[in-house]
Amino acid sequence: MAAPAEVTLRDLNGYWVMGCVGRELMFCVESLWPCDGINWLIRKVVSLTTITMRVIETEDATGTIHIRVEQTATGGIKGETEERKLDWSPVSYVSGVFGETNNGTRWASIGKEAESGGGGPLHPWLTEGWLDEKPLEDQRSHVQNWVVNVKSGWTAEQIWGFAMVDGKPYHVRKFLVKKRDEEAKARMVYDWNGMDK
Repeated sequence: MAAPAEVTLRDLNGYWVMGCVGRELMFCVESLWPCDGINWLIRKVVSLTTITMRVIETEDATGTIHIRVEQTATGGIKGETEERKLDWSPVSYVSGVFGETNNGTRWASIGKEAESGGGGPLHPWLTEGWLDEKPLEDQRSHVQNWVVNVKSGWTAEQIWGFAMVDGKPYHVRKFLVKKRDEEAKARMVYDWNGMDK
């Protein structure tokens, strides 16, 4: 289901499903993985899995936003929990699928001045096709996540926002994965599945 008007990046609380409509509408995420060293069998199982995310978004006493994502999955894959603090502070994380990574997450602008987590300008593909979000006072309007895999060396940059898909607004995350000279892009579209059950 498309996202209701009251759901924004400043209030993602609720359940989101990558699958159902999302699986039909997204650019296949499996296209990201040939360049990041993930076992083919794991890639295939994950590509056939429906992942439900419970998102809990809170603000601490300093005004920093925290986003907790609790995942459950079909197909026997253990759900993972992600903790994101939108202040660009470095966080180490070990995933059963992606291995050990170093991450940073922040509010970001997607205008001409937008910067990549790896330095330099943000890739133009990551900045295109978004609905207008009400920006913060300094024009930051989207969520940016930068990931470096400790063992394999690949990097992944994500931008989160909302975009029109088949004429309806959906929560979307764009990914750009790089390893040496290889580059892969994907867009994931998430179905809104309501508030806490």
